Amino acid sequence: MLTRIISAAVLIPIALVLVYLGGFLYLIGVLALSVLGALEMHKLLEKMGCQDMKTFLLSGAVLIPVLFCYQPAWLPNFFFLFVLSGLLINLSQYPEAGFKDLGINFLSVLYVSFGFGHFVLLRNMEQGMLLVAYALVVIWLTDAAAYFVGSAIGKRPFYRQISPKKSLEGAVGGLVFGALGAVLFCVVVSRFLPLENKTLLILLSPFLSAAGQAGDLFESSVKRQAGVKDSSKLIPGHGGILDRMDSALIVIPLLYHLLSLFKNIFA
Repeated sequence: MLTRIISAAVLIPIALVLVYLGGFLYLIGVLALSVLGALEMHKLLEKMGCQDMKTFLLSGAVLIPVLFCYQPAWLPNFFFLFVLSGLLINLSQYPEAGFKDLGINFLSVLYVSFGFGHFVLLRNMEQGMLLVAYALVVIWLTDAAAYFVGSAIGKRPFYRQISPKKSLEGAVGGLVFGALGAVLFCVVVSRFLPLENKTLLILLSPFLSAAGQAGDLFESSVKRQAGVKDSSKLIPGHGGILDRMDSALIVIPLLYHLLSLFKNIFA
């Protein structure tokens, strides 16, 4: 527990400083997370017995966040060429690599690289710094509350097949505190800064909290299939990058697209 708290106390301020600064330093931080996450996913796929496509994973981990940062309009062109490169890599490894291996590696790129790429897209939106901070508050409070509430009063399993230690009480506690944290964040920030779509952000918070818990469960299911407890041992007390960012890989893209959809409908 102490190791977990110390790691959080070191990493959270670094994350908040990078979110505040934005720009190139923020992109470097996102790229580091994306590459490390891709390496962890590569190891997980190896343990599942999937054919190695490490170059494909790492290329996506670097190129997609950079593209999202500087030329998001190029995405359709890049996406086709990237898929084509995956097909060629898969073909060059035939018969060791089959269609199943290509599909799994391609979905891994979508999960990791596109997930981290949305960190850049959200930060580059109007009031992006506040939006990323809001998302992190929901994620962190959901995770912390689910852990502590579950440890204190959790009795009924939430999803025994994937994560036997998670409880329904912890999940509900995470949902409640994640939503309350969003309300508090919006109220406090709006007292000092103009916060657009404040009501929408408050209404979205329970859905984002639930989505974050779904992301946690999804990553746990991947680890269970790989037969490992943690995606890596990189962060003392927390495991790997994917262990720490599993909720954010769902919440950040979801928030970005919901806000974009809202803006397109009501603009």
